[in-house]
Amino acid sequence: MNWMEDGYMRLQYFSEIVAADTRRKEFDIRNHSLIYKGLRPDFLFIGDSITHYWELAAYFHDRDLLLVNRGIGGDTTTYLEKRFYVDALQLKPEYCIVGIGINDSIDLEGDYWKRIKPAPYEEVLERAQGNFEKIIKKAEDTETTLILASLLPISIPVSLNEALRRRYVCELNYWLMDTAQKNKLIFVDYYRQMIQPESGELMEGITYDGLHPNGKGYEIMADVLKETLKKNEIYI
Repeated sequence: MNWMEDGYMRLQYFSEIVAADTRRKEFDIRNHSLIYKGLRPDFLFIGDSITHYWELAAYFHDRDLLLVNRGIGGDTTTYLEKRFYVDALQLKPEYCIVGIGINDSIDLEGDYWKRIKPAPYEEVLERAQGNFEKIIKKAEDTETTLILASLLPISIPVSLNEALRRRYVCELNYWLMDTAQKNKLIFVDYYRQMIQPESGELMEGITYDGLHPNGKGYEIMADVLKETLKKNEIYI
């Protein structure tokens, strides 16, 4: 991990090829602009591709707020934890909505062609939980209120280990909900509003590919977020 400092902000690159670096230059320039202009985001969204692809202005435009998106497609809890200060806390957002974790479950698949065996289930789950704990710890004693978001339901028939990945999603979501309660944080449960009540399967017509939300899927997420925050007298 390489750190540079220009007197105003911190920049960050990693010493291996990872998804978190794909938007590094873009985010460093955008972050510097916010710091240079002395602008504090009202809401900062950070996470993986589900955050990255969320056209926030299409769903949150009723109030004059500064919304910042720091999602990176392919990101994992490991690298979001490492970039959390750079892309979130140094900007001092009032609220930070964290949505991350599904890409960690790719390790449950392994890689036949590279002869990489699937990682043990408990190892993958505990690593994600440990990274969330570090993220929560970093946000303590800052001016930012942390908001934890659930993982979304999935339907990926081509997955070699979909059943185990679904189990991971559910178990991590329960852990996130419990952890939010213990730490007096807000938990946003997108998952329950995106499954069919009878079967527990992903609702039809709300994703692009069984994982990434389409316009309707993001509308559900936006409504859930608005209602959850409203219950806590927070408005977006």
